[in-house]
Amino acid sequence: MADDEFFNERKSEYINLLSDLIRQKTVNPPGNEYLAAEIIEKKLDQLKIPYTLHEKEKGRTNIIARIGNSGKTILFNTHLDTVPAGDGWHSDPFEPVIKDNKLYGRGAIDDKGQAVAILLIAEYLKAHESKLRNSFVFVWAADEELGSGAGIKFLLDENLLDPDFVIIPDISGAMRKIDIAEKGVCNIRVTALGKQAHGSRPALGVSAIAAMADLISRLKDYTLEHSPHPFLSAPTINFGTIKGGSAPNTVAAKCELVLNVRYLPGQSPEGILEELKHQAEDLGTFDFEVLLDLKPTEVDPEHFIVRAIQEGAQRFGIEARPVGLSGATDTKHFLSRGIFAIGYDFTDDGLAHNADEFCDLDRLFLFAKVMVSVCFDIDHKISS
Repeated sequence: MADDEFFNERKSEYINLLSDLIRQKTVNPPGNEYLAAEIIEKKLDQLKIPYTLHEKEKGRTNIIARIGNSGKTILFNTHLDTVPAGDGWHSDPFEPVIKDNKLYGRGAIDDKGQAVAILLIAEYLKAHESKLRNSFVFVWAADEELGSGAGIKFLLDENLLDPDFVIIPDISGAMRKIDIAEKGVCNIRVTALGKQAHGSRPALGVSAIAAMADLISRLKDYTLEHSPHPFLSAPTINFGTIKGGSAPNTVAAKCELVLNVRYLPGQSPEGILEELKHQAEDLGTFDFEVLLDLKPTEVDPEHFIVRAIQEGAQRFGIEARPVGLSGATDTKHFLSRGIFAIGYDFTDDGLAHNADEFCDLDRLFLFAKVMVSVCFDIDHKISS
């Protein structure tokens, strides 16, 4: 169910909405998501869609809008913060430019294009609310780029959200990928301990930096033990940050390295630590500490929500397939609480966080049509 005339009549308005959102500098930190939230609020007021505002910190606005008031709850979640603009742009990243039906600007597809798309979906569902047998919730969240502590995690911790199913348009993939599995994320601090000495007599000391260099060399091409996964590639180790030594003319007694490990279901931080310790045991004295652990997640690729998206995309000539991601999305925050969540998006791979980020406008409106069709399909299947 998708009315072409409905969407065509609203194209100019929603392109202007996206442009206005991009003009609001919601770079995180500090966020200031309220600047973008005010634009969403104004449109929701116009549509008479009820919503509530929630802030963990002043200016870090989250919006929750609701359509329908019975049955199961299907939630769409996007975010209003962006990463910094960075360098290499060919235009002002906060002054939208449209060329070849692509809208350029920071946040165009991470995640303000999606924020506009779900607003359009909400408008359509509101216009047909009497036909719905279940409820749809739309969230425009803060703080996704830095961990969601003032965003989705805050909303869930405060019991402000209790959906049955979640769809998150924040994975890219041009509507051909459905995120059903994600690697775990584990940050591990490795500390090499040496012996300080005068830089003119290094043989009297033990260089923690040299020991760390040996460990890095050993781990550079090392693959952690794992069982193959049907949707996820092998685990990886990234050397994220390093610091060591107190002065150029002193043998370094300490060197710290933070590893970013992406791991698979079946692995654990405890097992990874033991494996790393084994690799380091003949290279010197090392301490290991887990700083962050986000568990790997996966859902059934045959779940009816996944199938509904595949069938809805197929009606528009798009082949969507379940995939796994090495990155982490807000699906983790829902899945860790036992709430079904997947990712599905209309944007191109490799554009997020880059210079000259752009949103393909034709695909934005096609995504809205596809998802309206999917919403009615899910609504029917849940109630059958």
